[in-house]
Amino acid sequence: MNLLKPASKTVRSLFGFFYKKKTDGTLDNLQAAIGYRFKSIGLLKQALTHKSAVTAEDSKGLMSNERLEFLGDSVLNCLVTEHLYLNNPDKSEGQLSKIKSLIVSRKILGEIAVSVDLGPYMIFGISEIKSGGKNRQSTLSNAFEAVIGAVYLDGGLDAARVILEKYLYGRISEFLKDERNVNYKSKILELAQKDGFGIPKYITVESTGPDHAKQFKVRIEVAGIAMGEGCGSNKKIAQQNAAQIATLNYSKEEITSRLKGEKNDELVSD
Repeated sequence: MNLLKPASKTVRSLFGFFYKKKTDGTLDNLQAAIGYRFKSIGLLKQALTHKSAVTAEDSKGLMSNERLEFLGDSVLNCLVTEHLYLNNPDKSEGQLSKIKSLIVSRKILGEIAVSVDLGPYMIFGISEIKSGGKNRQSTLSNAFEAVIGAVYLDGGLDAARVILEKYLYGRISEFLKDERNVNYKSKILELAQKDGFGIPKYITVESTGPDHAKQFKVRIEVAGIAMGEGCGSNKKIAQQNAAQIATLNYSKEEITSRLKGEKNDELVSD
């Protein structure tokens, strides 16, 4: 038993060294892909450090990207809200809120992270690597938020805005062109059934307002997992809006992972 511990520790150290060496040696390429060069490279390294690396025995003072992710989320929401407000004078507050929630989503941010090849630069603990966590959409989207937070601290709001102009704002234009031509209830049904999750369930969460001006809020669930909520002047519109959010957030891997997590929780409680 005693022989296993040093071996395990050595593997962790070697693996950690490999990742740190790779990160240090190729950050120029990542900065070029992002479109921003850091004055304080330590901020970028922190943005790329998953919490699993910090809890490892050989973390050596690493700081995780969780605080930068928190900051980056706020910066993203601020800049996207600004962009929507300035470029869509014909949209109501409700319409702008809906578009923002669809654009600043795990799926889209994860896709952007993949497009700049963020994953290979990240630092993980071995447990996260073994569990396949380094490829999770949520991990990548969180890391992209952390990078935005790091850019904001290093270069200010204008520097962060330039990155979003390059990678995110164009998606808003595409979304506005396409949204009227898509039946999202059919789309999410097709996705869920293709992946073996059955028929999505729509649950009316609340209805407010007088009879002549009712507003409905509907939650959509796929395999019992909440995928989003939508509002509308009738249930049909609310369901369509909820389905739209679910479609843009849809990830087979994420649903499967959450189902496994719930099953493990049940086993522990039993």
